[in-house]
Amino acid sequence: METNALPIMAALKKRLKWLNANQSVVSQNIANADTPGYRAKRIADQDFSSLVDDLTKTQSRMSATSTVALKTSDTRHMNVGGVSGGTPAIKEDDSVEETPDGNAVVLEEEMLKLADNQMQYGLAINLYRKNAGLLKSAIGQGNNG
Repeated sequence: METNALPIMAALKKRLKWLNANQSVVSQNIANADTPGYRAKRIADQDFSSLVDDLTKTQSRMSATSTVALKTSDTRHMNVGGVSGGTPAIKEDDSVEETPDGNAVVLEEEMLKLADNQMQYGLAINLYRKNAGLLKSAIGQGNNG
């Protein structure tokens, strides 16, 4: 059984993918903190309600017996495994004031975003490990600890 077939695992993979993309954007902002004219970028927030809707659709798709193949012609479509096909939208952060050289990166704010991203990633990884452990226990391969 593929782990994407389980809604909780698909949701955790989607969350980890978003956190990875967010890490890249924040790291790029930090790397360009002294670059004249560089505007800070941010990634579109992940919407919890759409994640739940996607999981509901995945469950109903799993329970339906259909021979029709699903198409993912748009990046917003879901793949067969339940993980979104595209990457999150990246846009310029207009909430930050520019310095005289045109740079719009506040290093302190970016470091806070980086720390928050790290904590959220650790939480998602721990949830993924716990669910994988439950699956192993259910099939009789888990250890007793």
